[in-house]
Amino acid sequence: MSDIKILTLNVKGINHVVKRRKLLSMLKKDKVQVALLQETHLTDPEHLKLRRDWVGQIFFASYTSKSRGVAILIHKHLPFTIDKIVQDKEGRFVLITGFLYGEQIMIGSVYAPNSYESSFYSKLLAEVSAVCPGHIILGGDFNCGLTPNLDHKPAKKSPPSKISHATTDLCTALGLLDAWRVINPQGKDFTFFSHPHHSFSRIDYIFVSRPIIDRTKSCSINTCPLSDHSSVTVELMPPYYDPQARQWHLNSLLLSNPAFISYLEAEWKLYISKNDTSDTSASILWEAGKAFMRGSIISYTAARKKIVLSKQLDLEQQIKNLDREIKMSFSTTAFKKLEAARSALDHLLTQKAESAVFFAKHRLFTSGNKPGRLLARLARGRTAPTIISSLKDHTNTQHFKSKNICNIMKEFFQNLRYYSPLHWSHWQEPSDITKICLVSP
Repeated sequence: MSDIKILTLNVKGINHVVKRRKLLSMLKKDKVQVALLQETHLTDPEHLKLRRDWVGQIFFASYTSKSRGVAILIHKHLPFTIDKIVQDKEGRFVLITGFLYGEQIMIGSVYAPNSYESSFYSKLLAEVSAVCPGHIILGGDFNCGLTPNLDHKPAKKSPPSKISHATTDLCTALGLLDAWRVINPQGKDFTFFSHPHHSFSRIDYIFVSRPIIDRTKSCSINTCPLSDHSSVTVELMPPYYDPQARQWHLNSLLLSNPAFISYLEAEWKLYISKNDTSDTSASILWEAGKAFMRGSIISYTAARKKIVLSKQLDLEQQIKNLDREIKMSFSTTAFKKLEAARSALDHLLTQKAESAVFFAKHRLFTSGNKPGRLLARLARGRTAPTIISSLKDHTNTQHFKSKNICNIMKEFFQNLRYYSPLHWSHWQEPSDITKICLVSP
């Protein structure tokens, strides 16, 4: 079974192309399949630029280029079929309803106001209640702690605020549960640190309905180097999983690396020295050599990837440990170490993002005005999903479950005239069968 990983994060603005690239790279590395983003600070055309790399679908609500804005990014391999989109004109929330693995589901990204606004909560409640399927996932920055003694440090002794009451009433009306609090009933962890007040708070949540919480495998809060908010991640078990075939492709950028070329030459010489014998034909030697070189390239890229990621993982672990230490007992020394580690990680991610942007521009510059693969991809558009997420039967009823889709396909081919065994039994001469094959639709 392949788990569905959903993340919510207040990104604090991603206007710059480098920060957008760093964000997408980070989400790809963490194998996020659904990303709920807040405070994107992007206009409609800028939001559409996020649909690249692993992002297959994007839904958003814009406000201005300096405030608000929410978005939902869905992985291109996730078989989600959109049915309805609700976009808030104030850029506070975006809700999508569709079918995932044959089940109707609503997913929402929410950025609540800093101060209490009754119109926002009533509007959000009305939009969700209008559809209200059995499976609901609402994630975002709600700008409040629901439990004063657990969601704040230092703990608040004052009663919950109006925003907290409104958020609790919203969850009660919709039957939603705080995924992290369900898994950690008495746990203390926080998603935001206020520098002026030197206080921690948990204001980012993923609220889910009861059928979703039953499938929840884990829920965690993780420090994010790209924002002053921590991300909240939940992993869900899907009802089933359809495995897909994967094909290997050579990373052509490696060919510009002299060390890689030297490695290939050494591997090929080793292969020839061991296998170029008198009883081995040239065709077999060549075909086996391609398989050998493919394995060598995979081994090289895997080792290279581990080396490149080792420093990044070390810095992330260091940030996580320092963040936990500060949450337990704040100290200026630990805070300075945390800022230094964050700066080093941000510098590393910036280098990777700038390199990726440079190579993208280079490919466009060298191939943009020539007939080739780049032009063919741009003319063809984006590749459609390889998974059949829904299918209509002979009564024009749309089905989303895998078993029903298989039965519809089976019935369709059984009813085709030229696929029927009874039809083929009447033909004896191969020439007649050939004629039928030639004229068949």
